[in-house]
Amino acid sequence: MRVTVHVDPTRCRGHGICALLFADALELDRWGYGRAVDATHEGRRSLVQARRAARACPNGAISFTVEERQPAS
Repeated sequence: MRVTVHVDPTRCRGHGICALLFADALELDRWGYGRAVDATHEGRRSLVQARRAARACPNGAISFTVEERQPAS
């Protein structure tokens, strides 16, 4: 599975929780606001981390999409 993380800059207030919970995909800019560094990640672990980051954001600025891989024919 492929997980793509998004940060809504209009909702982010710079709490920084997202970067702590999913440091592989999210970082804080020089003003302390979250941004996606490498938005696409593979695997169940990434899905769990994306869910935690999205749930922990007090302003709902973190979202993610999941794309299931289709088996090769």
